[in-house]
Amino acid sequence: MAALGAAVLFAVSAVLQQRSARQAPDSESLRPELLVHLVRRRTWVAGVGAMLAAYVLETVALALGDVAVVEPLVATELVFAVPFAVRAQGKTPGRREWAGIVAVVAGVSGFLLGASPSGGTSEPAIDHWLLGMLPSAAAVAVLIFLAQGPATPRRAGLLAGASGVSFGLLSLVTKSAVGLVESGGLVALATSWQPELLCILGIGGFLIAQSAYQAAPLANSLPIIDATEPIVAVLLGATVLEEHISLRPGSLALEICGALAMVSGVFLLGRSPLVLAVYESERKHAETRTAPGTGRSICSGAAPGADETTALP
Repeated sequence: MAALGAAVLFAVSAVLQQRSARQAPDSESLRPELLVHLVRRRTWVAGVGAMLAAYVLETVALALGDVAVVEPLVATELVFAVPFAVRAQGKTPGRREWAGIVAVVAGVSGFLLGASPSGGTSEPAIDHWLLGMLPSAAAVAVLIFLAQGPATPRRAGLLAGASGVSFGLLSLVTKSAVGLVESGGLVALATSWQPELLCILGIGGFLIAQSAYQAAPLANSLPIIDATEPIVAVLLGATVLEEHISLRPGSLALEICGALAMVSGVFLLGRSPLVLAVYESERKHAETRTAPGTGRSICSGAAPGADETTALP
């Protein structure tokens, strides 16, 4: 239940953060100035509050269960975005939305049924950590390097991939930090390296995600983040934390089919006009308000702190 609650709050968070990030100047992408710009916007701050609450629930879920169980459930975020979209648009879900919901739910269920995750340790040896962290860091660096250039859907997708990898690794470090608290208390956590890495991954992944939201409409970023994060987390959980995942032929086939179904469903929902409408209605409204003779959005050039709607549509 904690993991599903986190999925709901992550959906709310993405709605609010996307609305503000798309209005920030392109020159601030991947720079601390982007966060300085956004922190002055109440809608974005509300989104951060929802994200922090979601992270707390995700931490609780990781304390109670394996990464391979928790992260696929958190990836159901877009399923919970559908009710928001229905409320905002006054429409019923169509074939695309129902197909996406069924694919995500069936995919996650099939993966968990086949994998039967169990075991693992929250305090792996340093060589196991390096085996997971070095390739992950290299992947993030390569994706960010390839994303250099103007704000385009390609840039958004590459940054979304980098963010997803960062968040996948973050879930492992969170699991390890929780294990340290359980075994040695807060003193053990405070004297370890996990808090510093949590800050680096959390802030870094967050900044990359905001830059992805800023580069292009959410259809080009959110599905990639939601698909990449659980895949990376499950693979790293098996590699670093030694979580057991069944590799018997029948189970492995079910896991692969489940993962493919989940990813397909995430992309169906993440590119659904009905779902995207609730995420991007603020941006579309801003684009219709242009200064005479300039072609620029008044909202994007408004003074920071201007009045913004904090409630969902």
